[in-house]
Amino acid sequence: MKRRVVYGAGALGIIAIVFALTMGLSFGKFSSSEKDVKLGASTPPISQVSPVAEELSNTFVSVANAVTPAVVQIQVTATPKAVNVPNDQNQPNDMFKFFFGPDFPFHNFNMPTPKPSPEHAIGSGIIVNNDGYIITNNHVVQEADHDGIKVTLLDKRTFDAKLIGRDPTTDVAVIKINGDNLPIVSLGNSDSVHVGEWVVAIGNPMGLDYTVTQGIISALGRNINIIRNQYGIEDFIQTDAVINPGNSGGPLVDLHGQVVGINTAIATNTGTYEGYGFAIPINIAEKVAKDLIDHGKVVRPYIGVQIQDVDQTMAKALGMKDPTGVLVQTVESNSPAEKADIKPGDVIVKFDGQKIDHANQLQAMVASHRPDDKVNVEILRDGKAQDMTVTLKERNSGEFASNNPDESSTATTLESLGLSVQDADKSTLDKYDEKHGVIVTNVVSGSEADQRQLHQGDLITSVDNTPIKSTGDLEKAVSTRKPGDALLFRVTTSNKTKAFLALEIPEK
Repeated sequence: MKRRVVYGAGALGIIAIVFALTMGLSFGKFSSSEKDVKLGASTPPISQVSPVAEELSNTFVSVANAVTPAVVQIQVTATPKAVNVPNDQNQPNDMFKFFFGPDFPFHNFNMPTPKPSPEHAIGSGIIVNNDGYIITNNHVVQEADHDGIKVTLLDKRTFDAKLIGRDPTTDVAVIKINGDNLPIVSLGNSDSVHVGEWVVAIGNPMGLDYTVTQGIISALGRNINIIRNQYGIEDFIQTDAVINPGNSGGPLVDLHGQVVGINTAIATNTGTYEGYGFAIPINIAEKVAKDLIDHGKVVRPYIGVQIQDVDQTMAKALGMKDPTGVLVQTVESNSPAEKADIKPGDVIVKFDGQKIDHANQLQAMVASHRPDDKVNVEILRDGKAQDMTVTLKERNSGEFASNNPDESSTATTLESLGLSVQDADKSTLDKYDEKHGVIVTNVVSGSEADQRQLHQGDLITSVDNTPIKSTGDLEKAVSTRKPGDALLFRVTTSNKTKAFLALEIPEK
């Protein structure tokens, strides 16, 4: 009996050992077999790729590698205007009125004024020379605090940037960093681009650093009415390369790796990409940037005409076979156009040898020249073609906003009210049917001027019934008043409407 028990125990032990060894070997074999598992097919489904497609793909890779290092991320810090919380019994806050009624003694409460919190935004830019100058959009940096612009490169170097100047009429701005071994972009010729051409957009959309998208040029010469300035120049390149908030100021690049545009806007109902984006032609941006760097302002010529597109009905009325060119509505007195004998009713069909089809196209062509340039202009008068030579002159009507205007400039910024103004010349005053005044060149979003409906392009003719004949007069009128005082502005709008506006000097 005892021997049978011993044998049983021994048999169980042997079985246990065999089971353990078997499981161990099996488990070990299973574990080691993981290294031998093969996933996916051993050969690609397509053995040969079209050489054209592969070359195009490689081109996009080359463009991204070549251009991205010279694209920067721009971080802007802006402090909005303080929110005033009424604590006067006569002006109770609506929330308190709702809960406590209009007869509640609001004057017993000393409601603190909330301090504005800094806001942050991200845009893009391109380094255009070894000195550290960067082209971006005006709307990217226009609200920036002093020392509120920082730039980060692809190699993660970060710099404080200085604002060199801004041009609201083209939405171009220039900032500058100080650094060594800075990568720079190559600038192309936007006049030579074509609809259907492949392009690449690079930037920092929606917080996604250094994003590259591709598409084609969808259209040229677009005017989308986003520049709220009486001298605004819109001649955008339209593209279906994906552009989103944060791309602003970044480059639109051709397949040679040359920048042909500065990404600026999108067509959207949601605030994000819906199919089309718009870029400032680099020829315009480059000219503006050079002016801001060299002169601290935009040296912009003008021809001195008011124009409109010619449609089919207008062409028929003018006896033209096809709707082409732009119709001259008025000619400014003593302007380059008047001196060249251009008259109302003429149709400008060519400018400097280039065919004209739209008013914004002519504006862009004039802006790409310099004052004192002599330009051949072909017109149709009474159905007959005539050639005119126009000598362009500089416009002195406050169409630029410079961060550092030179001492001879009449540009002035009134920070307390949030507006910039410049002396108006005789030509501008004639447009408004006024004998004196200063032109508003910029209004800061959310400022007192903005909230009281003062707009860029308005002419300020008096303050508190005192005539304003220069920017110095306006500065004096404002400087003599203290925070909390209100000033009565007399304003003439660009359509010659006159109005009174009351502006209060904000508490500091």
